[in-house]
Amino acid sequence: MLTTPTAPRHRTRTRTRDFTYQSHTTFFLVITVFCLALATALARTPFLMSIGLVAGIVIFIVCLVNTEASIYVLIFSMLLSPEFIIGGLGGSSATTASRGVTLRTEDLLLVVLIFAWLVRMAVHKDLGLVRDTPLNRPIAYYVTVCVFATGAGLILGYVSGMTGFFFVLKYIEYFVVYFVAANYTSQRSQVKRYLVAMMLTALVVSIMAMAQIPSGERVSAPFEGENGEPNTLGGYLLFMGAVVAGLAMNLPQAHHRWLLIGLIVVMLIPFLFTLSRSSYLGLPLVYLALVFLYKKRRLLMIGLMALLAVVGAIMMPQVVVDRISYTFNQGDTQQARVRVGAVKLDTSTSERVMSWQNALSDVAKSPVFGFGVTGYGFLDAQYPRVMVETGILGLVTFFLLVYTAFKVCMQVFRNAGDPLYRGLAMGTVAGLVGLMAHGVGSNTFIIVRIMEPFWLVVGIVVSISKMDPGEQVAPA
Repeated sequence: MLTTPTAPRHRTRTRTRDFTYQSHTTFFLVITVFCLALATALARTPFLMSIGLVAGIVIFIVCLVNTEASIYVLIFSMLLSPEFIIGGLGGSSATTASRGVTLRTEDLLLVVLIFAWLVRMAVHKDLGLVRDTPLNRPIAYYVTVCVFATGAGLILGYVSGMTGFFFVLKYIEYFVVYFVAANYTSQRSQVKRYLVAMMLTALVVSIMAMAQIPSGERVSAPFEGENGEPNTLGGYLLFMGAVVAGLAMNLPQAHHRWLLIGLIVVMLIPFLFTLSRSSYLGLPLVYLALVFLYKKRRLLMIGLMALLAVVGAIMMPQVVVDRISYTFNQGDTQQARVRVGAVKLDTSTSERVMSWQNALSDVAKSPVFGFGVTGYGFLDAQYPRVMVETGILGLVTFFLLVYTAFKVCMQVFRNAGDPLYRGLAMGTVAGLVGLMAHGVGSNTFIIVRIMEPFWLVVGIVVSISKMDPGEQVAPA
């Protein structure tokens, strides 16, 4: 019987060792060349730029090896990273473009995270690029309308320079945060760790904001430069306060509830001293949403609300009382003011109302797609701005996106058996209600320091809806 000759086993093992040795040698040479090139580049660059480059490489490696660790870095950097404004991108002084584009540390971090994400997908093809979620299509619709409207505005001359392009990229950045959270959250332990990191961030931000109170100025988030935005801090604390309250109302452990209540008290102090009337408007609506959702002790919540109203009226800081009453009791001025019945609004509120009226009348010139992102004068209100920049299509897709997020969070709240998930979903729903009210007097849904935490939490809640049903029940 004839047989095919085979190579001796020791010869095969030798070839395998030679191949492994050659692979290791090649890898070592590549690393050596890369290190030499990097050292040469660092020697010829300024010190701060060198530090930034090394930090970027380290973060990239961390993102590539451990995505969860990079999410923690992202959480802490959302409110605790410096920012700088790129001005002069085009536009007159009356437009949004005149304010420039704000860049912050986590913007660069997100770029690194996305690049590492793509590399991971190329290596592990089974992971998938984007997880299938109910918000994928609404996000795609809204982004498409923003891009098309801005492109049309650029062609027609409404959008100046590259400002609109950069602003649209900022909008997309928020959704990247959502997809990162939705893609990589798959276990209850991850949800707990992310929430702990977010609450630690809120605690640090609140303490740093309280340190500004003795100055007599309106408090704002840390690292916002010379001119802080109190509305931004107010919106952030409004949303995070709702999330913490939802958890406190559902977690069964007494010591957890008391810790969360303590955190709410700490956040309430700088919240009041933001003197942000848009934030004040959202606070009672957040509470009413929690009362509506918390059927177990609804009567107690209503009684507590009445008690808090009485105590608040007595103990409210005078500067807060003056800020609220100023809206209706500014006194005589030469500036035009809007009258509501027998009451005259203050000049700031009047300017907002008049700008809304002008925007609603001007949108008739381009009703379908608007003037493009940054293609119209600055508007400090979310809904008129969406309509005038992206037209009726933009407004419809925006509300579709918000409604879908609300619907998914409500589904998780109703179906989750785990108090952690139920509390998180409840707080997210209440926080979204508060942000919708906040958007009446602020560009809430395009503010980085509000939207990044918001979309991160929404991504976590959506990931809960995609977990195995057994994961949605509290462990014994």
